[in-house]
Amino acid sequence: MSDSIPLLLFAKAPIAGKVKTRLMSNCSAEQAAKIAERLMEASIQRACEYWPGEVYLSAWLDLEHAFFIEMQQRYPITLVPQCAGDLGEKMRDGLARFGYPCAVMGCDAPHVLPLALKQAHDFLQAGNAVIGPSEDGGYYFLGLCGAADALFANMPWGGDQVLNTTRLRADSVCLNLNELPELNDVDEWSDLLSAAPKVPSLQAYLQAQKLFLSC
Repeated sequence: MSDSIPLLLFAKAPIAGKVKTRLMSNCSAEQAAKIAERLMEASIQRACEYWPGEVYLSAWLDLEHAFFIEMQQRYPITLVPQCAGDLGEKMRDGLARFGYPCAVMGCDAPHVLPLALKQAHDFLQAGNAVIGPSEDGGYYFLGLCGAADALFANMPWGGDQVLNTTRLRADSVCLNLNELPELNDVDEWSDLLSAAPKVPSLQAYLQAQKLFLSC
């Protein structure tokens, strides 16, 4: 297969009160939005550096947000809109729109290992599906070589059974999901503090805002 396997980075416009709301028990809405910006930019930078194919920013809420415009100017990415619907419909639509093989990754895993991205690309090139498990019971990466609608409909998104349910559904349609190393994507404050030392721009922001004192 070609190296031009697309990677869609799923991102939500960094609007205060709309993003990273689970962090807001330890910081303000404005600070949570700034943290989201640093997570997204670090994820974009990592993907552009280590993903062999094209990288797209699949955006939601406000495609004309100044942050998205700046990212397009700074990195070799293309901004594309997400469709309406829940996360499952957004992923299903994004993958289908670009065709297969194709992959999606969240923008809250900027510390994903370069080797994991290479492994994922290698799996897809060889015609194999791949998933990146998260420690919270979800997943941070999904790559498919063909349609698999069973993985997306009526999924308990946001809960700790997403990964197990996805595995069971994959088995039910005889889809083998090769697995990447497990990662703690950043949803809760403890995830943020754990990931920060691996993301210099994020750590610098937390230190400048004295947010490490909130742990």
